[in-house]
Amino acid sequence: MTYRLCALIPTYNHHKMLPEIVKLLDQSGLPVFVVDDGSGPETQDTLSNIDNAEKLRLPINSGKGAALEAGLTWVSDLGYTHAFQIDADGQHALDNLGKFLTLSRKYPHALISGKPHYDSSVPTGRRIGRWFTHIWVWIETLSFRISDSMCGFRIYPIDPTLEVIKKVKIGRRMDFDTEVMVRMYWNGTPVLFYPVKVSYPEGNHSNFDTLRDNWRITKMHTRLVFTMLVKLPSVLFRRPDYTNIEGNWSNIAERGSILGVMALATCYRLLGRTLCTTIGAPVVLYFYFTGSTQRRASKEFLTRVFKVQSLSNSPTFIDGLRHYMSFFQMLLDKFAAWSGHLGVDSIEYDNPEQIYHVMCGPRGGVLLVSHLGCMEFCRALINNDQKKRMHILLHSKNAQRFNRLISYVNPQPSLNIIEVTDIGSETIMFLKERVENGDWVVIAADRTPVSENPRVVRVPFLGSEASFAQGPYILASLLQCPVYTAMAVRESSKYKVHIELFAKEIKLLRGSKEECIRGYAQQYSKYLESYCYKYPYQWYNFFNFWHDTKW
Repeated sequence: MTYRLCALIPTYNHHKMLPEIVKLLDQSGLPVFVVDDGSGPETQDTLSNIDNAEKLRLPINSGKGAALEAGLTWVSDLGYTHAFQIDADGQHALDNLGKFLTLSRKYPHALISGKPHYDSSVPTGRRIGRWFTHIWVWIETLSFRISDSMCGFRIYPIDPTLEVIKKVKIGRRMDFDTEVMVRMYWNGTPVLFYPVKVSYPEGNHSNFDTLRDNWRITKMHTRLVFTMLVKLPSVLFRRPDYTNIEGNWSNIAERGSILGVMALATCYRLLGRTLCTTIGAPVVLYFYFTGSTQRRASKEFLTRVFKVQSLSNSPTFIDGLRHYMSFFQMLLDKFAAWSGHLGVDSIEYDNPEQIYHVMCGPRGGVLLVSHLGCMEFCRALINNDQKKRMHILLHSKNAQRFNRLISYVNPQPSLNIIEVTDIGSETIMFLKERVENGDWVVIAADRTPVSENPRVVRVPFLGSEASFAQGPYILASLLQCPVYTAMAVRESSKYKVHIELFAKEIKLLRGSKEECIRGYAQQYSKYLESYCYKYPYQWYNFFNFWHDTKW
């Protein structure tokens, strides 16, 4: 469709910051439209002096929702397809506006919303109130995809928004933002988030009426919960399709909050594995039915493996559920290892003498790991001196979350975590020095980078070409050290560890660097395939690994 974007600002007595916001939006090239929701004389005077925006005045203050409905109808009649709505109170920074707009152009059918990153100026009451709304929204949508429904910094696809507004009576004041997002999600509109800095300017005017608006929001959540229960089949089966959005694993929303995972860890600690598994089974079933993206990824992977093994062309519901339950059991194994409920006697090595020689030698190297099996189990059980020799590279998306979880389970994990985005020349020199002194660099070789232009190579994997990152091989070539593959897979009640030499040294020749990387990636792909065939239910890459390939 033709994509036409404008900026839409609803305002009620926000005259202090309005001229600056309009100026910045105008400089970005966006046509600016302001809806004055019955403001007083001071704001009217301010608006009369703004020449670089079109203005619509509502004679009586009717609320933000009413102003947005009038504004969206107005700009739709003018031929605009999308409206970037920003609050007029100056709370939202416009630093990353370009990337925010790019996301909307890339996915025009989605509702794009800011995900607030607050500074210290946010009132405590507001922060607490938002968390209550987050929890209710997760219940109302039966999903964790909507991480913040109250941010007044979003790009609406106009037609789907007006369709919902005209179909159902939606709150017209501070309850509008949350309700319209939930109902659009119910209607099949994907919701995507991009970080935005939020501050509360000193002396700025707020239109939030603590008593009345909290009562409106309470009524809204009550209405949404009962509507969800009445329309449960529709809510479940009209869920947004994220298939064409989530080519990269990093775009997939985390299924479950960090609090939920911590609750699971507490359940394990207090009740033990058997009761925790019994309680967790319905939760796994819920995630299986509601996680359409992960469920499709599981089915595609199992279909590929089964076809090669001549088992079946179409995995059954039981196969998919078994895959999910295996993931759940792996989480319990992590908790057990980090909390001390399982010890080193739960690990078997395929060649103990060789592994001891490699891991305890005077010189270290690079360990290529994957999301098949659970190397985390072994890392949890090694002693602190060995932990200090491990430098684990994680994408920034996971690093903070991982640290919080491990610190909760074990306050003294003694882990060296390095965010992949932080790797520069200084980090390379540091890692090179550590490797020469016997340390090990651990990096996943089955995940692609999260940058806009990722450095990947396409190599055959389970019947079709898939993208593998170049980074592990470039890093290993710079460190000039041996490279090993490491795999820990569950066999019965124990984890069996396989550590194999991948290359004595990664060499990338000038003039044929990419071909060399492709060769190493293909070598790793074949290695990974061999374990996929043997342990298919221990593959935990729940995303479309072959997103550029039709199967």
